[in-house]
Amino acid sequence: MRKIILGFVGLLCLVGPIFIVRFILKSFTIKDIVVSGDAAIVQVNEKQFVGNTLLFPALSVIKQIQDDNPLVKSIDIKKHFPSTLELIVHKRQPIAQLKTPTAIVGIDEDAVVTDVVGNIDAPVIEIDVPLVRMGQTIRDESVKQSVKVVAGTVTFLNVLQITKNDSLSIRVITKQSSIFIPQNKDIRPILDTLQTLMSGFRIKGLIPKTIDLRFDKPVVQF
Repeated sequence: MRKIILGFVGLLCLVGPIFIVRFILKSFTIKDIVVSGDAAIVQVNEKQFVGNTLLFPALSVIKQIQDDNPLVKSIDIKKHFPSTLELIVHKRQPIAQLKTPTAIVGIDEDAVVTDVVGNIDAPVIEIDVPLVRMGQTIRDESVKQSVKVVAGTVTFLNVLQITKNDSLSIRVITKQSSIFIPQNKDIRPILDTLQTLMSGFRIKGLIPKTIDLRFDKPVVQF
């Protein structure tokens, strides 16, 4: 009899945890998906949300949603236990206007085309890029470099317009200066040099007409 009881207890110890785990996982099965934030730009495939809120593979699903919805910049996932997931969507925001012969659109810091914009207070990148469409990532080197310039100078330079200067450089236009920048070089040291130059010019009360940063040493004309 004692052996039977011990065997029964042993069986419970073996099988019991399995049933407990299954019960917990079933209790936390995902049943509801709530989309908030910039929800209008997202199409959610609920088949992606299998499993439960405890073990939900957030990173892989976020990447898939971003791949399917290129206007989505980021998504925060908030778990409301036991069975609800909230997706907090953040859309891409333009930092400049991209002006082509056929359209004026927004463009964000990743060179992704965003909503069509009107009279927003943002620099104009005027470069001929064909087949511009919403959510498209622009591959043109001059546009990509222009976007980096806009993003990298926001604290020290009021950029009005950027145009293509030649096949290897862009022209950055401010109220008082034209700045020439190579389009195929690392922009970070170039902008560091530009910021140092502008700080010195402002201390002296002199703003140059042109700053040429295409060479090893800046060429400045007043």
